[in-house]
Amino acid sequence: MIAELDIDRIIADRVVRRSHWEPLLPRKKIGYTRSRLYASEAFEVLALLWFPGATTPIHDHGASYCATRVLAGELHVTRYLRPDASNDDGRIPLQLVGRSVQQIGEGDAMESARDLHSVANRATNEALSIHVYAPRYSEFGIYDASGVRIATATARYDAVFNF
Repeated sequence: MIAELDIDRIIADRVVRRSHWEPLLPRKKIGYTRSRLYASEAFEVLALLWFPGATTPIHDHGASYCATRVLAGELHVTRYLRPDASNDDGRIPLQLVGRSVQQIGEGDAMESARDLHSVANRATNEALSIHVYAPRYSEFGIYDASGVRIATATARYDAVFNF
């Protein structure tokens, strides 16, 4: 896992270069785009561009630690915890951990596959966030509100850079 100090350095390094990569981000006007800015064996850095109304399903980050920072706009984040034990019917009910509105400079960290969240841009303007995944983000779970894992998805990119 990357120490908090390293994450701050990694993010700061990409922010300094923001004028190089931000104009190149794909713009599709709905949803959000995921652009890989950098990848190594140990971690990868993504820029997510959130269009008005964009929202993710409830999801985990698989085997990856994830740290985020908002660079523009604001993001509404709902955090959940998936307990280890299931109910008698085999369902694993999600525990609501909290809701927050993340402003520029604020972020989040998710340390295990038990940490889940959904993210939304409820504003009328774009939002931009940086995400650091360690190890690299390959697959993740998508959940319904009752805690049932309804899909396993593979990480995809709308663009790949090396900044």
